[in-house]
Amino acid sequence: MNDISPLDPTIPGAVWRYKWLVLFLVMVGAVLGVAWATFTSPVFTAKAELIVEDPGAITVFDSTRSAQSDRYTADQVQILDSPAVENSAEAIVLTQLPDFDNDVSDMSTIDGDSDSSLITIRVSGPDKQEAQIVANALVAAYQQVKEETAETSAEAALAELDASLAEVDNQVLDIQARVAVARSSSLLRADLDGQFTRAVDRIVALQDELADTTSDIRAAAIRLELSDLLLQVQTYQEIQSVESTNPTLSPLIQELESTIARRSTLETRRDEIAVDSKLVTRGISLTSPAPLPKGDGREATRAGIIGAVAASFLAMGAAYSIAIRRRSFTSRAEPEIVIDAPIISEVPRFADEGITSALPVQDMPQTRTAEAFRFAAAALDIQSASSGARSLVVISGSARDGKTTVLANAAMAAAREGNRVLVVDADFGSQNLSQLLVGNIPPATGITEVVETGADLRRAIVTVPVADGASLNLLSRGHRPVIAANFFRSAATRVFFEGIRDEFDLVLIDTPPLLHVAYTSIISRYADGALLVVNHGGAVSELEEVVDRLEFIGTKPVGYIYNRSPLRADQTDIEGSLKDILGGGVATMRSNGEPSKGLLKRWSKVPGAAAAPGSMPKKRQANPAPAPERPAATDSPAP
Repeated sequence: MNDISPLDPTIPGAVWRYKWLVLFLVMVGAVLGVAWATFTSPVFTAKAELIVEDPGAITVFDSTRSAQSDRYTADQVQILDSPAVENSAEAIVLTQLPDFDNDVSDMSTIDGDSDSSLITIRVSGPDKQEAQIVANALVAAYQQVKEETAETSAEAALAELDASLAEVDNQVLDIQARVAVARSSSLLRADLDGQFTRAVDRIVALQDELADTTSDIRAAAIRLELSDLLLQVQTYQEIQSVESTNPTLSPLIQELESTIARRSTLETRRDEIAVDSKLVTRGISLTSPAPLPKGDGREATRAGIIGAVAASFLAMGAAYSIAIRRRSFTSRAEPEIVIDAPIISEVPRFADEGITSALPVQDMPQTRTAEAFRFAAAALDIQSASSGARSLVVISGSARDGKTTVLANAAMAAAREGNRVLVVDADFGSQNLSQLLVGNIPPATGITEVVETGADLRRAIVTVPVADGASLNLLSRGHRPVIAANFFRSAATRVFFEGIRDEFDLVLIDTPPLLHVAYTSIISRYADGALLVVNHGGAVSELEEVVDRLEFIGTKPVGYIYNRSPLRADQTDIEGSLKDILGGGVATMRSNGEPSKGLLKRWSKVPGAAAAPGSMPKKRQANPAPAPERPAATDSPAP
């Protein structure tokens, strides 16, 4: 058997096939959602929003944060969800609602969007004012915790810097003391330092006096004295320069200068931290407090939508699950995938053309349905000529696939083409084929008498007139009491079926459903091949089982007839070719002279023409007596 994966349903196809079930489940979900929102306690949701920013670029005391700015929003969400913020928020709420006894963590939901740095705080509760207060309390608690954390970090950093500055100050004093000791080795050093200090003080005083005096004489005297003092200072600096080359004093002076520079750096760092701790934004660029929630707190519409959406997923799953278990045929080409045999013909639904007869080939030959059976007869004729398969068992999986009706019409169409056709009613339990062709009174002689008593086959066969002088041969069950399974299993029956295939151009054997009656498998072994009848919308699994059974028996399918197919628009366009097939007649014309389309009209009888195809010959041969008027089929009526 070929791979049948193309027949596996898709979710959209399953939803469309069971659209009413899906729609029903979606409506039930929506109703349940609305009912749930209506009969449960109201819930109010307050929403506050924060836009945060990474302060790492300006915060000097938290150097690790700037390296993880891409995770900053997620970190703040964790802080908001921390016990420290929740406890602080509960304390704030208790100042406004002394009777508050709920858990803030159970009421709140915190979501963060890293792309926009937006944090949304949603608080749900039975009271709208309580939800608003809790949401805003969380924002205030978060700000408070952030400020306390920043202040604590700043204080710790300043304390550490103060300790470092004190240590550096001690180092400066120690180095200065050693420099003083090194310089005291010169006898004139103390007097020179005193002269330098006095000179500097005198320079400052003279500069102030020069700025205030208005006397030119005095100004000239001051400038002269300043020149002398500056010369002294220059001399002192030269002496110091000479001292710097002192191998004992020079390293100390360099160490002192380095230590003083380090102290200056630490002092600058301390000032920066002090300023940043006052100016830092704490990482919050915008706060949007929660307004008082609106509405009645039930949100029936939202609950209905959620219920409908949830039910739609459940409905799609249910529809797909049902479709998997009930795979069915929707196109005439699909059964070929399972059978691995060609389509013989596609038979439309009788009702689509207003057909009320079970034998449209006989009673309404001008219809598209009758033409489909003529297609089947022509295809079987071609197949028989090419393969030599002249004896075919007509098989279906269930009793309502229209197998008997298809067989009778195809046999009539083949007989009208001039073929010697024998139909064997081997369905001993129902004999529907015999009732369809000759009425409710079965012939007195049938296959059971021919096989077991040696009755003449020609006397057992009933000739069923078709039209235009053509006839069909019917061999029914007979009246001899037999057990069907034992009868068909006998060697005499096997020899009988092998013999009749040589006496007719086409032998069609009607059997019970293959999957329901066991002896159908025995009959199938006596035929050259099997003609399968597949119903539109029939179960794929059923046809798979039929094909497996035939493969096990060893009977090869020659093709299938796709029965009860919806009538397509192109099938209603019938041209004048039917005139040749039916032997004359005038088609109904439109006012513009074009042939009518749609449902075909019956052919009119014109003077001098042959009898209308739908008319019956005056006499029907039957054995032993003329059969009553033919009723419609009972086992597989026309759709």
